[in-house]
Amino acid sequence: MTLALVVIAGQAQVSNYTVNGIFPEMTEAMAKQGVSFDTVSIVNPASKELLAKQAVQNGKFTIRGEVGKPYYALIGVCVSSLVNGEKRQRNIRVPIIIEPGEITFDATGRTPVLRGTPLNDVVFGVLEKRQSASNPQEFTDNIKQLVVQHKDDAAAIPLLLMLDDNMTEPEILLSLINQSCAEVQYHPNIVKVKKKAEAALSQKEGEMFKDFAVEYNGKTTRLSDYVGHGQYVLADFWASWCGPCRQQIPDLIDFYQQYKEKGLTVLGIAFRDKPEETEKAIRDLGIPYPQIINAQDIPATFYGIDTLPHTILFGPDGTIIARNIYGEELKEKLAEIFK
Repeated sequence: MTLALVVIAGQAQVSNYTVNGIFPEMTEAMAKQGVSFDTVSIVNPASKELLAKQAVQNGKFTIRGEVGKPYYALIGVCVSSLVNGEKRQRNIRVPIIIEPGEITFDATGRTPVLRGTPLNDVVFGVLEKRQSASNPQEFTDNIKQLVVQHKDDAAAIPLLLMLDDNMTEPEILLSLINQSCAEVQYHPNIVKVKKKAEAALSQKEGEMFKDFAVEYNGKTTRLSDYVGHGQYVLADFWASWCGPCRQQIPDLIDFYQQYKEKGLTVLGIAFRDKPEETEKAIRDLGIPYPQIINAQDIPATFYGIDTLPHTILFGPDGTIIARNIYGEELKEKLAEIFK
Protein backbone atom coordinates (compact mmCIF):
# COMPACT_ATOMS: atom_id res chain seq x y z
CA MET A 1 0.00 0.00 0.00
CA THR A 2 2.82 2.41 0.89
CA LEU A 3 4.61 1.69 -2.39
CA ALA A 4 1.40 2.38 -4.32
CA LEU A 5 1.03 5.75 -2.62
CA VAL A 6 4.62 6.64 -3.50
CA VAL A 7 4.00 5.76 -7.15
CA ILE A 8 0.79 7.80 -7.23
CA ALA A 9 2.56 10.77 -5.60
CA GLY A 10 5.35 10.56 -8.18
CA GLN A 11 2.83 10.48 -11.01
CA ALA A 12 1.00 13.47 -9.58
CA GLN A 13 4.12 15.58 -10.09
CA VAL A 14 3.92 15.09 -13.87
CA SER A 15 1.58 17.51 -15.65
CA ASN A 16 0.59 18.25 -19.21
CA TYR A 17 1.89 21.12 -21.31
CA THR A 18 0.68 22.45 -24.65
CA VAL A 19 2.43 24.78 -27.07
CA ASN A 20 0.09 26.45 -29.56
CA GLY A 21 1.83 28.24 -32.41
CA ILE A 22 0.57 31.06 -34.63
CA PHE A 23 2.42 32.33 -37.70
CA PRO A 24 1.69 35.40 -39.84
CA GLU A 25 -0.60 35.05 -42.81
CA MET A 26 1.25 34.65 -46.08
CA THR A 27 1.41 37.90 -48.03
CA GLU A 28 1.80 38.27 -51.78
CA ALA A 29 5.42 39.40 -51.29
CA MET A 30 6.17 36.37 -49.11
CA ALA A 31 4.62 34.07 -51.70
CA LYS A 32 6.82 35.57 -54.44
CA GLN A 33 9.88 34.91 -52.29
CA GLY A 34 8.73 31.32 -51.73
CA VAL A 35 8.61 31.82 -47.95
CA SER A 36 7.09 28.99 -45.94
CA PHE A 37 7.11 27.94 -42.30
CA ASP A 38 7.85 24.24 -42.58
CA THR A 39 8.40 22.53 -39.25
CA VAL A 40 8.66 23.31 -35.55
CA SER A 41 10.84 21.34 -33.15
CA ILE A 42 11.65 21.50 -29.45
CA VAL A 43 15.14 20.49 -28.30
CA ASN A 44 16.60 20.16 -24.82
CA PRO A 45 20.06 21.78 -25.20
CA ALA A 46 21.36 20.10 -22.04
CA SER A 47 20.82 16.57 -23.40
CA LYS A 48 20.55 17.43 -27.15
CA GLU A 49 17.31 15.42 -27.08
CA LEU A 50 14.67 16.16 -29.71
CA LEU A 51 11.51 16.44 -27.62
CA ALA A 52 9.00 17.05 -30.40
CA LYS A 53 8.76 17.87 -34.08
CA GLN A 54 5.69 18.85 -36.06
CA ALA A 55 4.78 20.27 -39.45
CA VAL A 56 3.21 23.72 -39.59
CA GLN A 57 -0.23 23.49 -41.18
CA ASN A 58 -2.23 26.56 -42.22
CA GLY A 59 0.08 28.74 -40.18
CA LYS A 60 -0.49 26.85 -36.94
CA PHE A 61 0.84 23.98 -34.87
CA THR A 62 0.10 22.31 -31.53
CA ILE A 63 2.61 20.30 -29.52
CA ARG A 64 1.57 18.43 -26.39
CA GLY A 65 3.59 16.55 -23.80
CA GLU A 66 4.19 15.83 -20.15
CA VAL A 67 6.58 17.61 -17.82
CA GLY A 68 7.64 17.28 -14.21
CA LYS A 69 10.01 20.01 -13.06
CA PRO A 70 10.14 22.94 -15.54
CA TYR A 71 13.27 23.06 -17.68
CA TYR A 72 14.92 25.27 -20.31
CA ALA A 73 14.64 24.26 -23.97
CA LEU A 74 14.81 25.75 -27.45
CA ILE A 75 11.95 25.90 -29.91
CA GLY A 76 13.17 25.92 -33.50
CA VAL A 77 11.31 26.97 -36.64
CA CYS A 78 12.51 25.81 -40.06
CA VAL A 79 11.80 28.56 -42.62
CA SER A 80 12.19 28.07 -46.38
CA SER A 81 12.62 30.78 -49.01
CA LEU A 82 13.78 31.16 -52.61
CA VAL A 83 17.17 32.78 -53.23
CA ASN A 84 18.01 33.23 -56.93
CA GLY A 85 15.53 30.49 -57.74
CA GLU A 86 17.11 28.08 -55.25
CA LYS A 87 15.29 26.88 -52.13
CA ARG A 88 17.15 27.78 -48.95
CA GLN A 89 16.31 26.84 -45.38
CA ARG A 90 17.19 28.52 -42.11
CA ASN A 91 16.36 27.79 -38.50
CA ILE A 92 15.09 30.36 -36.01
CA ARG A 93 15.64 29.37 -32.38
CA VAL A 94 13.77 30.86 -29.45
CA PRO A 95 14.16 30.01 -25.73
CA ILE A 96 11.21 28.31 -24.06
CA ILE A 97 10.56 27.00 -20.57
CA ILE A 98 8.78 23.65 -20.73
CA GLU A 99 6.35 23.87 -17.81
CA PRO A 100 2.76 22.81 -17.07
CA GLY A 101 0.05 24.83 -18.78
CA GLU A 102 -0.86 26.23 -22.16
CA ILE A 103 1.93 28.17 -23.88
CA THR A 104 1.27 30.41 -26.86
CA PHE A 105 4.04 30.79 -29.44
CA ASP A 106 3.14 33.95 -31.35
CA ALA A 107 5.32 34.61 -34.40
CA THR A 108 3.09 37.25 -35.98
CA GLY A 109 5.25 40.15 -34.77
CA ARG A 110 8.83 41.13 -35.57
CA THR A 111 10.14 38.58 -33.07
CA PRO A 112 8.41 35.46 -31.71
CA VAL A 113 6.92 35.72 -28.21
CA LEU A 114 5.92 32.95 -25.79
CA ARG A 115 3.18 33.62 -23.27
CA GLY A 116 0.72 31.91 -20.97
CA THR A 117 2.79 30.23 -18.24
CA PRO A 118 4.58 31.85 -15.29
CA LEU A 119 8.23 31.37 -16.23
CA ASN A 120 7.76 32.08 -19.94
CA ASP A 121 5.93 35.28 -18.98
CA VAL A 122 8.98 36.30 -16.91
CA VAL A 123 11.50 35.63 -19.69
CA PHE A 124 9.56 37.32 -22.48
CA GLY A 125 8.37 40.12 -20.23
CA VAL A 126 12.06 41.09 -19.93
CA LEU A 127 12.42 41.25 -23.70
CA GLU A 128 9.36 43.49 -23.98
CA LYS A 129 10.71 45.81 -21.29
CA ARG A 130 13.89 46.12 -23.30
CA GLN A 131 11.95 48.19 -25.84
CA SER A 132 10.80 50.66 -23.18
CA ALA A 133 14.05 50.82 -21.17
CA SER A 134 15.55 54.31 -21.21
CA ASN A 135 19.11 52.92 -21.48
CA PRO A 136 20.93 49.57 -21.72
CA GLN A 137 21.92 49.70 -18.04
CA GLU A 138 18.25 49.78 -16.99
CA PHE A 139 17.67 46.65 -19.06
CA THR A 140 20.62 44.74 -17.53
CA ASP A 141 19.70 45.89 -14.00
CA ASN A 142 16.22 44.44 -14.51
CA ILE A 143 17.70 41.09 -15.60
CA LYS A 144 20.06 41.01 -12.57
CA GLN A 145 17.12 41.41 -10.21
CA LEU A 146 15.14 38.67 -11.95
CA VAL A 147 18.09 36.25 -11.90
CA VAL A 148 18.27 36.62 -8.11
CA GLN A 149 14.51 36.05 -7.84
CA HIS A 150 14.65 32.97 -10.10
CA LYS A 151 18.03 31.56 -9.06
CA ASP A 152 16.37 28.26 -8.13
CA ASP A 153 14.31 27.69 -11.29
CA ALA A 154 14.79 27.27 -15.03
CA ALA A 155 14.05 30.92 -15.91
CA ALA A 156 17.52 31.83 -14.59
CA ILE A 157 19.14 30.08 -17.58
CA PRO A 158 17.77 32.24 -20.44
CA LEU A 159 18.05 35.32 -18.19
CA LEU A 160 21.76 34.65 -17.58
CA LEU A 161 22.27 34.05 -21.31
CA MET A 162 20.66 37.44 -22.02
CA LEU A 163 22.87 39.02 -19.40
CA ASP A 164 25.92 37.40 -20.99
CA ASP A 165 25.03 39.08 -24.31
CA ASN A 166 24.77 42.50 -22.64
CA MET A 167 27.24 42.24 -19.74
CA THR A 168 30.39 44.30 -19.48
CA GLU A 169 31.00 43.31 -15.82
CA PRO A 170 32.08 39.65 -15.77
CA GLU A 171 32.56 39.65 -11.98
CA ILE A 172 28.84 40.43 -11.48
CA LEU A 173 27.86 37.73 -13.97
CA LEU A 174 30.02 35.18 -12.13
CA SER A 175 28.51 36.21 -8.80
CA LEU A 176 24.97 35.69 -10.13
CA ILE A 177 25.87 32.28 -11.55
CA ASN A 178 27.47 31.17 -8.28
CA GLN A 179 24.35 32.22 -6.34
CA SER A 180 22.12 30.03 -8.53
CA CYS A 181 21.10 26.45 -7.84
CA ALA A 182 23.20 23.52 -9.10
CA GLU A 183 20.76 22.83 -11.94
CA VAL A 184 21.42 26.31 -13.30
CA GLN A 185 25.17 26.45 -12.54
CA TYR A 186 25.94 23.14 -14.24
CA HIS A 187 23.69 23.55 -17.27
CA PRO A 188 26.04 23.23 -20.31
CA ASN A 189 25.09 26.67 -21.64
CA ILE A 190 25.81 28.34 -18.30
CA VAL A 191 29.10 26.44 -17.88
CA LYS A 192 30.24 28.04 -21.18
CA VAL A 193 29.12 31.48 -19.98
CA LYS A 194 31.03 31.00 -16.73
CA LYS A 195 34.23 30.04 -18.56
CA LYS A 196 33.96 33.12 -20.80
CA ALA A 197 33.36 35.39 -17.81
CA GLU A 198 36.37 33.90 -16.00
CA ALA A 199 38.51 34.41 -19.12
CA ALA A 200 37.34 38.03 -19.44
CA LEU A 201 38.03 38.66 -15.76
CA SER A 202 41.56 37.27 -16.08
CA GLN A 203 42.17 39.53 -19.09
CA LYS A 204 40.83 42.83 -17.84
CA GLU A 205 42.44 46.26 -18.07
CA GLY A 206 45.87 46.34 -16.44
CA GLU A 207 46.53 42.62 -17.02
CA MET A 208 49.26 41.30 -19.31
CA PHE A 209 48.02 39.85 -22.62
CA LYS A 210 47.49 36.12 -22.99
CA ASP A 211 49.01 34.63 -26.13
CA PHE A 212 47.22 32.30 -28.54
CA ALA A 213 48.06 30.62 -31.85
CA VAL A 214 45.92 30.23 -34.99
CA GLU A 215 46.52 27.77 -37.83
CA TYR A 216 45.58 28.79 -41.37
CA ASN A 217 46.87 27.73 -44.79
CA GLY A 218 49.67 25.73 -43.21
CA LYS A 219 50.94 28.72 -41.25
CA THR A 220 50.82 29.41 -37.52
CA THR A 221 50.18 33.01 -36.43
CA ARG A 222 50.38 34.10 -32.81
CA LEU A 223 49.03 37.17 -31.07
CA SER A 224 52.56 37.64 -29.72
CA ASP A 225 53.77 38.15 -33.31
CA TYR A 226 52.24 41.62 -32.95
CA VAL A 227 51.72 42.33 -29.25
CA GLY A 228 54.50 43.11 -26.78
CA HIS A 229 57.08 44.45 -29.24
CA GLY A 230 57.16 48.11 -28.21
CA GLN A 231 54.14 49.34 -30.19
CA TYR A 232 50.53 50.00 -29.23
CA VAL A 233 48.27 47.37 -30.82
CA LEU A 234 44.57 47.93 -31.42
CA ALA A 235 43.09 44.45 -31.88
CA ASP A 236 39.74 44.39 -33.65
CA PHE A 237 37.82 41.13 -33.20
CA TRP A 238 35.40 41.02 -36.13
CA ALA A 239 33.61 38.86 -38.72
CA SER A 240 32.52 39.40 -42.31
CA TRP A 241 28.87 38.66 -41.39
CA CYS A 242 28.84 41.29 -38.60
CA GLY A 243 27.24 44.54 -39.80
CA PRO A 244 28.47 46.75 -36.92
CA CYS A 245 31.98 45.34 -37.43
CA ARG A 246 32.01 46.42 -41.06
CA GLN A 247 30.59 49.84 -40.17
CA GLN A 248 33.47 50.69 -37.84
CA ILE A 249 36.27 49.44 -40.15
CA PRO A 250 36.59 52.76 -42.07
CA ASP A 251 37.33 54.46 -38.72
CA LEU A 252 39.95 51.81 -37.92
CA ILE A 253 41.57 52.34 -41.32
CA ASP A 254 41.71 56.09 -40.60
CA PHE A 255 43.33 55.48 -37.20
CA TYR A 256 45.83 53.10 -38.79
CA GLN A 257 46.81 55.61 -41.49
CA GLN A 258 47.02 58.46 -38.98
CA TYR A 259 49.11 56.74 -36.30
CA LYS A 260 51.02 53.86 -37.92
CA GLU A 261 54.17 55.98 -38.18
CA LYS A 262 53.82 57.04 -34.54
CA GLY A 263 53.71 53.54 -33.08
CA LEU A 264 50.22 52.08 -33.61
CA THR A 265 49.46 48.72 -35.17
CA VAL A 266 45.84 47.88 -35.97
CA LEU A 267 45.29 44.12 -36.04
CA GLY A 268 42.16 42.40 -37.33
CA ILE A 269 41.26 39.05 -35.74
CA ALA A 270 38.56 37.13 -37.62
CA PHE A 271 36.20 35.49 -35.14
CA ARG A 272 33.76 32.64 -35.94
CA ASP A 273 34.00 33.35 -39.66
CA LYS A 274 34.66 31.31 -42.77
CA PRO A 275 38.20 32.15 -43.92
CA GLU A 276 37.12 32.64 -47.54
CA GLU A 277 34.41 35.10 -46.40
CA THR A 278 36.95 36.94 -44.23
CA GLU A 279 39.35 37.30 -47.16
CA LYS A 280 36.58 38.53 -49.45
CA ALA A 281 35.55 41.17 -46.89
CA ILE A 282 39.17 42.30 -46.51
CA ARG A 283 39.33 42.86 -50.27
CA ASP A 284 35.90 44.49 -50.50
CA LEU A 285 36.57 46.86 -47.59
CA GLY A 286 40.13 47.63 -48.64
CA ILE A 287 41.59 46.79 -45.23
CA PRO A 288 45.33 47.61 -45.24
CA TYR A 289 46.33 46.42 -41.77
CA PRO A 290 47.38 42.85 -40.84
CA GLN A 291 44.92 40.09 -40.02
CA ILE A 292 44.79 36.86 -38.05
CA ILE A 293 42.37 34.70 -40.05
CA ASN A 294 40.46 31.63 -38.84
CA ALA A 295 40.58 32.37 -35.08
CA GLN A 296 37.11 30.80 -34.69
CA ASP A 297 36.35 30.29 -30.95
CA ILE A 298 39.86 31.03 -29.67
CA PRO A 299 39.06 34.65 -28.62
CA ALA A 300 36.14 33.38 -26.52
CA THR A 301 38.42 30.91 -24.75
CA PHE A 302 41.29 33.33 -24.05
CA TYR A 303 39.54 36.69 -23.72
CA GLY A 304 35.91 35.86 -22.92
CA ILE A 305 34.68 37.49 -26.13
CA ASP A 306 31.28 36.41 -27.39
CA THR A 307 29.73 39.44 -29.08
CA LEU A 308 31.09 41.47 -31.96
CA PRO A 309 32.63 43.87 -32.62
CA HIS A 310 35.09 43.85 -29.71
CA THR A 311 38.30 45.84 -29.45
CA ILE A 312 41.27 45.54 -27.12
CA LEU A 313 44.01 48.18 -26.95
CA PHE A 314 47.36 46.71 -25.87
CA GLY A 315 50.26 48.83 -24.60
CA PRO A 316 53.85 48.57 -25.90
CA ASP A 317 54.71 45.92 -23.28
CA GLY A 318 51.54 43.88 -23.91
CA THR A 319 49.48 45.27 -21.03
CA ILE A 320 45.75 45.65 -21.72
CA ILE A 321 45.01 49.39 -21.69
CA ALA A 322 41.31 49.30 -22.68
CA ARG A 323 38.59 46.92 -23.82
CA ASN A 324 35.41 47.49 -25.79
CA ILE A 325 36.38 50.99 -26.82
CA TYR A 326 34.84 52.51 -29.97
CA GLY A 327 33.96 55.69 -31.83
CA GLU A 328 34.69 59.01 -30.17
CA GLU A 329 35.98 57.33 -27.03
CA LEU A 330 38.60 55.43 -29.05
CA LYS A 331 39.45 58.53 -31.08
CA GLU A 332 40.07 60.53 -27.90
CA LYS A 333 42.11 57.73 -26.35
CA LEU A 334 44.43 57.46 -29.35
CA ALA A 335 44.77 61.26 -29.57
CA GLU A 336 45.76 61.30 -25.90
CA ILE A 337 48.35 58.53 -26.38
CA PHE A 338 49.96 60.02 -29.49
CA LYS A 339 49.76 63.73 -28.68
